[in-house]
Order: sequence, then structure tokens, then C-alpha cells
Amino acid sequence: MNKKEILENVEKYVKENSPKKKFIPGKTVIPASGANITPEDISAIVESALQGWFTDFKFCEKFRREISKVTGKKYVVLTNSGSSASLLAMSACMNKWGWGYEVITTAVGFPTTVAPIIQNSGEPRFIDINPKTLSPNWDQFFEVFSVTNQVVDGYIFAYTLGFPFNNFARKSPESGFMVLDCCDALGVDLTDNFSDVITLSFFPAHHITTGEGGAVCTDDEELFELMRSYANWGRDCYCKPGQSNTCGKRFQHEFANMPKGYDHKYTFSRFGYNLKMTEMQAALGLSQIKRLPEIVETRRLNYDKLYIGMPKKFEEYFYFIEVPEFLKPSPFGFPMVRRSGVPFELNEFIRHLEFYKISTRRLFGGNLTRQPMFDRWNKENLPDLSGSNKLMDDLVWIGCHPGITDEMIEYIHYVIDDFFKERGL
Repeated sequence: MNKKEILENVEKYVKENSPKKKFIPGKTVIPASGANITPEDISAIVESALQGWFTDFKFCEKFRREISKVTGKKYVVLTNSGSSASLLAMSACMNKWGWGYEVITTAVGFPTTVAPIIQNSGEPRFIDINPKTLSPNWDQFFEVFSVTNQVVDGYIFAYTLGFPFNNFARKSPESGFMVLDCCDALGVDLTDNFSDVITLSFFPAHHITTGEGGAVCTDDEELFELMRSYANWGRDCYCKPGQSNTCGKRFQHEFANMPKGYDHKYTFSRFGYNLKMTEMQAALGLSQIKRLPEIVETRRLNYDKLYIGMPKKFEEYFYFIEVPEFLKPSPFGFPMVRRSGVPFELNEFIRHLEFYKISTRRLFGGNLTRQPMFDRWNKENLPDLSGSNKLMDDLVWIGCHPGITDEMIEYIHYVIDDFFKERGL
């Protein structure tokens, strides 16, 4: 049996053993997120295994090229998670711009967007988030730079839940680096943005998946070399796994305090990690990214259907996120924000949805400064974070991923309408 026959049999097996499950309202769980895996995806993983090479090789190289096309960034480093992507981005930027100063970020976010600032001896300088748009509070952002002698290394902001914000001009060349966390937002137009580094996640919940995985993307060659090194134990050498003399002078380098001609593959310029992606992960990602336009379009359609079909009374008690149409969100979920003063708690609404098998999620960590990990943090200099508190207290989201069907959307509308009827609203 040749490889083609093996792969054809794999696809046939997956198709025959993956029957479509019938949706039964009230019994079938409607997930908030989930990977969309096809027989072709499984076949791609098997094909990568058949080559007998499991670390960075041809599938990783092809996947890097496809990510570069999608993001418009010249250089791509694949990694084992979106959280590792943030760590690589911050480590490289702090290395280039300087260690130990402040990095501006929003209080609302995922913990591993903020953790790399602290892990690189920096200080997160929190600003608020606009609860209507999920954009950073730009007034607070520019206020940071108006403070006399304020030293800021840079800033890291996220396209939260796949909602982009308007580009803004840098305050000055001294304002440092910009990392754009797009882990929720693959499919947003990233080809003409203002960031030094873009981070992506390929966790199963996200737009495409590699099982676990992520990527950092940049046009800055120096940042690329730093991120590549940090992801490979901090090695000075840039040979890929299995290569041994790409530079042509493996035993001719000289470093202070080391024997002359010491093996370049075992020369380490910085304290790094092992954060690489595997071939099988890249093979899955390469198969999935071919369907990215279709996946994003389905998410947008499902989002619109959920929005349009909401019961008439819904907007008396909840509001939706406001994003200009021209920005074209790539929605990770369908967020709903409870209005102030309504006659029910958000948890009542959440429990109602969950009871009827509609999975819900909060806005990740919410206002991170209220999380237990910040209990010992000095909070005296925090700005007004009322927007962040609003989103932590009152935002819930449900799924709009490709696994959501029209039948499920109709059922979601029915269950939400029933919530208001039960309370005589």
C-alpha cells in the first residue's frame, strides 16, 4: 500500500466513523467554542507522521509561509501556544528596547498577555477598556505620556473576542514597542497595522487549531532573531532541527570566555526556553488555514443571525459591542452586556442558558487586577477601571463558531425569550 492509498483510507475511515449527530433541543449541548476538524485534517496529521520526522521540518515551513500571507508580516516563529507567543514577543521587545520599565496594557484580558511583562522584569501599567467597543481607553493611554518623566517601554493590546479597534498614531518614537495580541482575532485584516509584533493562538477554541500552538509575526529582523533564539533554548545558532552547519562556520566562531571554535549549535546567547511547534501540529494548522476565509465568514454569518433574531425586549436589558462595519470583526464569540439597573443578576441569565444546554463564557479573567494573583499587588496608582469592572460584572458570551447551526440559533433565541417571559418582562 502506498502513501496515497493510506491517506485515502484514513479519510474514508474518518468519514465513516464520524456520523453527524442530530441536534436535540434541551439535550444537545451547544458549545461556546470548539475545533472544526475534517477528514482532510486527520489525513494531514497522518501524512506528517509518515514522513518519520516530528520536529520542525517541511510542514512547519509551509505553515509559516501561510501565516505570513495572512498577517502580512515577513517573519514568523511558530510556538507551542498563544501564551508562549506572548512570552516570546515580550522577551524580544524588552531585550531590544530595555528591561525593567513600564508596559501599558488593559486591565481586561487573558492572564498570559500580562504575565510576560512581569516575567521580563517589567511593570504592567494598566489602563481601562471601553465597555461599548472593547477598545483600550485612549484618553488614559495618552495621559500616561503626559506625565513628566514617564518612562514607558511599550504597550501590548488585544483584539478582544475578535473585535479590532481603530489604528492610532504612536505618541512619539520614544513610546516604545507595540505588541498586538490577535489570539482571538485571526481573520481580522492584519496586513496594514501598526504593530511591531503580532501574536496568534491555535488552541482548539480559536479560529483554526493545531491542537495546541501559536505564532509570533514581525517585520523586524532583529526581533525575529531574538524570538527565534528564545524559542530554541536561547541558542545563538540558527540551524533548524536536523541541520548542523547552515552558517558554514560551525566550528569557527569566537566568544569571550569560551574555547575558540566551540560548537555553535551549543552556544547560548540568552536565557531561553523550548517553545517549538511540532510537525504534526503544523500539518493540522496548514490544513485548517486553507479554510480560514470560510471559517471566518461562517462566524460572521452566525454572529449576524444571533444579533438579528434576538427577542424584541432583549436590548432593553442587554447591549451589544459597537464596532464600525469597515473594521470587519472576526468574532470569537457573541458577547452580550447586561445593562445597569435591570431587574435580574447576570448569573440568573447564565444559569438559565446553561440549564438549557447553551454553554456560556465570561470575559476571560475580567478585570485582572481583581483576580487573586493580584491580591498582593500595589493598586494605589491604578486609574479609573470602571469600564473593566463593567465587563467583568456584566458581560457573557456564547458561541458563533462554524459548529453552530441555524437550528441551534433558533433554539438560543427561544431560550432567551423564555428567560424574559418567566420574569414577566
